[in-house]
Amino acid sequence: MDFFTVRVNCGSAESEERFKASLQEAVSSLHNREVRLRFQAAAGGMLEAVLMGSPEASGGEQAAGDLQLIDCLSQGIAEYIIREKEAVIAARVMRRDYSFESREEAEQVHEMVNRLLAEDAVTGCARDQRKTMVQEALREYLQSSSQLHLEGFVWFRLKAYEDKLREIVIYAVDEFLLDKQYEEFIGLLQYFVYFQEPLTPLVHLMHKQESEFAILNEQFTPIRVPASGGVIARIADQEMQMEDVIVSTLISLSPDRILIHTQEPDAQVITTISRIFGERVEICLLCPHCQLFHQETRRLDQG
Repeated sequence: MDFFTVRVNCGSAESEERFKASLQEAVSSLHNREVRLRFQAAAGGMLEAVLMGSPEASGGEQAAGDLQLIDCLSQGIAEYIIREKEAVIAARVMRRDYSFESREEAEQVHEMVNRLLAEDAVTGCARDQRKTMVQEALREYLQSSSQLHLEGFVWFRLKAYEDKLREIVIYAVDEFLLDKQYEEFIGLLQYFVYFQEPLTPLVHLMHKQESEFAILNEQFTPIRVPASGGVIARIADQEMQMEDVIVSTLISLSPDRILIHTQEPDAQVITTISRIFGERVEICLLCPHCQLFHQETRRLDQG
């Protein structure tokens, strides 16, 4: 007869209900096995879950039953840790490894970390992978111990899992710093443009794709700008490439008005130009010049 005790500090009634549900679901997944599960209060305001297997089995059947119960129990607890404890662990890693200039910055990074945890994004460790890591560690532990203190297990026996969360935190901090540098860069250019005297009455930007434009004057004649001219902008030591070229060119021309002809008004480069030049920018979604330009662009692409 197998017997397991799991103690957990849930922290809230809602979390306690989710813990109970995780274990009940795990036990219900057992086939041909009678398992009794009860919950009771423990010292220090903790919740204790007690699982007892059927006493009828013996020998090899008992051993197989123990492993089956351990597998299901590990799965249920791992799901609870991922759902209820993961963000807390990541926040602890963030506080321990980084200091921020303000509480607002720390909250922004924290929100980004939580979003990455939920999205299975570009950090290379999806939710299912993290759950498998936790489940395997639990399985190994429960094969040698029938007493599990969940908080102690989380803080001291999930180092590999914590390292994966640290990778996500590092990614979020790097993204935050890039965004911060980008915002500072935009602010500097806004300041520069605000005090810059207009040199060109009107510039037409014909948006081809992504960050590629044709730059025309009032008569829709191409404007020639030396490739080396303009402002060379860098963000986090990485050139902005095509976006850098168009922003540098526009700052060199210093137009009084910029009319952007585009079929993608929400494109990042359009947003960047609009933010830097503010009220000087107008967006044109459909005019005779737009139609001719986009038709010709499609024809050349297809040819």
